[in-house]
Amino acid sequence: MDNFVSNLSEVYLNLIVFLVLIASSLIMIFKEYLVSLLGEIKESVVKVLYRNKIENRILSLKNHDIFHVIEQTRSACKHTKFYTDKKFDNTKTSMFVDFMNFKLDSIAKGFGDLIDRTNSFNDNTELKNAVIDTMGKIIVEYTEQTRIHFYKKGIPVKDADMAVDTFERWRLDTVTSVGQRVQGVFSSNFHRTKYENLLAVLELVSMAIALIPKDGVGAFNSINGKFRDIKYN
Repeated sequence: MDNFVSNLSEVYLNLIVFLVLIASSLIMIFKEYLVSLLGEIKESVVKVLYRNKIENRILSLKNHDIFHVIEQTRSACKHTKFYTDKKFDNTKTSMFVDFMNFKLDSIAKGFGDLIDRTNSFNDNTELKNAVIDTMGKIIVEYTEQTRIHFYKKGIPVKDADMAVDTFERWRLDTVTSVGQRVQGVFSSNFHRTKYENLLAVLELVSMAIALIPKDGVGAFNSINGKFRDIKYN
């Protein structure tokens, strides 16, 4: 009986040694693969964490100062008054305030939507094209909304178009400069990520927004007493 137990123990011991040798051999064979696999997993995790960090930073731009500047500008426009022959011109004043509100609403909506979509862009080229497209659509949107609004308020079509076109001529230099600087931002080596490029664009646009009251007042002052006797319903 003792001999049987001794032999059985020896068999188990040999089996354990055999399994250890097999495991060691497998580890040696697959060591390089396992190290490579672990490296790939680590790299993938790092990339995901970095991407999530960048995506969250981009979405944080929903709190950028541009939206505060829009409301500051809206307030400044709201308190602007126009006079014709030293008398308060209610029609021109109301037209100006309505026009600026349409413009500012379009800017807020356009750049808010752009921030939401930026994470879906594959690279800075797509972002640049989206920025340029957004700026163009904003202009089309608010000018058309303003024209229609003026028509409904009783402003003759020719005069309504003239008011909108006059403002756009006053804004042309600013719009052109912003467009050129946007191109400069994306061609610069100082802005490498989508976040950095979008942040720089929002800073540029914020400055342009702050100039809206000056350009708007200049444009509407150039329109003499044309609207004074029109009832703005």
